[in-house]
Amino acid sequence: MTQQTVIETEFGYIKLMFDETDLLSVTRVNTKERGDTIDSSILGPVADCIAGKHDGIGIPVRFNGSMFQIKAWNAIRTIQSGEVISYAELAKRAGNSRATRAVASACGKNPCAIIVPCHRIIRRDNGLGGFFWGLDVKRALLRREGIKISADGRII
Repeated sequence: MTQQTVIETEFGYIKLMFDETDLLSVTRVNTKERGDTIDSSILGPVADCIAGKHDGIGIPVRFNGSMFQIKAWNAIRTIQSGEVISYAELAKRAGNSRATRAVASACGKNPCAIIVPCHRIIRRDNGLGGFFWGLDVKRALLRREGIKISADGRII
């Protein structure tokens, strides 16, 4: 059975979708929707991760995507807080060093932003690249992890 709830965060309202054991998605919504009363042991760690108080490691996530997307998302989960890697490096870690565009697409379709920290993926030239929640959120997440960003939007 799928359940959902909406929490208020520094990034606005976030809708969380769960099944009995796993996190299914993390999405931004415009307003506080009525959600279910979640009886899940992972709600607290997920909320803490979004607030920057938990690293997300160990939070069970169920991915729904192509085999390559799932490889990319799992590779993203191995990137430590405070570390950034390029899209090219992520492609290599996902098993296909020539699939840079495919990993960029996987990042854009990441169903569990912050928990699966695709904000830690940057361009090869140290530019921020994109982030589907907006570059302002990507900058905030990276700065929260101690990453320095120049005025022109490059990792220092």
